[in-house]
Amino acid sequence: MMIIANPIYDIVFKYLMSDLDVAKGVIAAIIDEEILTLDFKSQEHVHKFKKADLKAIKAREEDESDVDIKELIYYHLDFIAKIKMKTGGCKNVLIELQKTNLPPDIMRFRRYLGEQYKKEDEVVDEEALVEEGKKRTVIREGLPIITIYFLGYKLSETLPGVIKVNREYIDVLGGGKIIEERSDFIECLTHNSYVIQVPSLHVELKTKLERVLSVFQQENFIDETSRLKKYGYKVSDALLEMMLRQLQKAAGDAGLIKQLEEEENALHEFEYTYRALAREVRRKKKELDMSKKELDMSKKELDMSKKELDMNKKELSKKDKELDLHKKELSKHKKDLDENKRYIQELEERLREKGL
Repeated sequence: MMIIANPIYDIVFKYLMSDLDVAKGVIAAIIDEEILTLDFKSQEHVHKFKKADLKAIKAREEDESDVDIKELIYYHLDFIAKIKMKTGGCKNVLIELQKTNLPPDIMRFRRYLGEQYKKEDEVVDEEALVEEGKKRTVIREGLPIITIYFLGYKLSETLPGVIKVNREYIDVLGGGKIIEERSDFIECLTHNSYVIQVPSLHVELKTKLERVLSVFQQENFIDETSRLKKYGYKVSDALLEMMLRQLQKAAGDAGLIKQLEEEENALHEFEYTYRALAREVRRKKKELDMSKKELDMSKKELDMSKKELDMNKKELSKKDKELDLHKKELSKHKKDLDENKRYIQELEERLREKGL
């Protein structure tokens, strides 16, 4: 049993993959292809979180105060690989490997992937030589992309530890037949992806990939920090031996272990900030929901008032009609009274004329 550094930490992961032979073997095992050559396109891409100001956040725990977040660094490791194709021949591809221990930051991944699609890649033409100085010719071209995501969290409780998102060429008008032929146009505008959820890994060492991923299993920590762990499986191949040797060296590097502590602290502070922001979002959402309920209640009351107003208008209209009817009846009664009055006056006049 040996002590190794935990590669779920970004610093250790970068240290492990800085050995090109290890990187070549790990990537080949994941994509299940034979890699003839592998070169770093760029050592790393740095992404920093700006300092977060929490002064506006009101929902705090008793011991909370304004937090000054340390800068967190993410490594995107990019490689150019020459792959031996199973159908014969070989092809150059860009391997984009991204790793994060934080909750999904999909837009960051999308932006970075978009940048890779925009760039031309430099590929060394092994066959063509420049006469003067015998220098190798460098060709600039857009390469097909394969993305590999190492996640230090679970996307869900039901998705498996290793997922391949695989493209297929399908003849839509030909009854859905799978097409084996490949086109550079399609290859450079679409890509296969591999997603590895480290907390969901439960391997049995039956395959090369399981042996590779066994070093990532989150178990057998030597203390509560999870920075170092014991590896107790039988070492059965050269690649696994190389990986363990690299992780053993990392475990014995005092400077690197100090960096692990700093990474751990930075992650804790980020999580603290994230929780505070999440609480504020929940509070605002609750207020918004309450306002929505109050608005709905006001709308219902307004609707009720409108209905009552409509009812009152109908009643008023009905009363107006009844009043008009009464007016007509009164007018008729008045006319009848006037007729009666005139008739009486005529009778009185006749009686006077007769001396009665």
